[in-house]
Amino acid sequence: MTLRPYRPSDAESILAIYGPVVAQSSATFETEVPSLHDFSERLAHIAGRFPFWVAVDPDGSVLGYAYGTTHRERIAYQWAVETSVYVAPEAHRQGVGRALYAALLPSLAERGFVWAYGVITLPNDSSVALHSACGYQSFATYLAAGQKFGQWCDVHWMRYALNEARPGMAEPRFQELQ
Repeated sequence: MTLRPYRPSDAESILAIYGPVVAQSSATFETEVPSLHDFSERLAHIAGRFPFWVAVDPDGSVLGYAYGTTHRERIAYQWAVETSVYVAPEAHRQGVGRALYAALLPSLAERGFVWAYGVITLPNDSSVALHSACGYQSFATYLAAGQKFGQWCDVHWMRYALNEARPGMAEPRFQELQ
């Protein structure tokens, strides 16, 4: 397995991983699988501002991906990011998620972010375990936070300290580091 930054040509393979999650699980509250065009634009926007890592096998097939994105829109939240990691079903339990977070979290820290938040729809024991194994700590559960497939779902929040929060910190860097 190799880790590398996202490329626009990855969008179709990433949608092949993400689409079934949208259609068949409550792991995301997105309810309709996006078109490839819309999804490609979304991923390009994310990759233009935040670290975005892709795991590929030796033949170049995408095994999984992880990225940071805006936690909340108000400027005072700019030091916090929400992280996402998705792994192809055939690559589950092979260390792909851990490897992706091992690349993503330091790249967020070097850009000056303070907190990385993992937001997990429950039940999802494997995601909670992955985040815990990567150093995230639980801090809140929002009960009945959203409804998907006619069922109310709790949402569990975990956080990872990227940098120490200090008064007067410089703003984080959003564009690609040179």
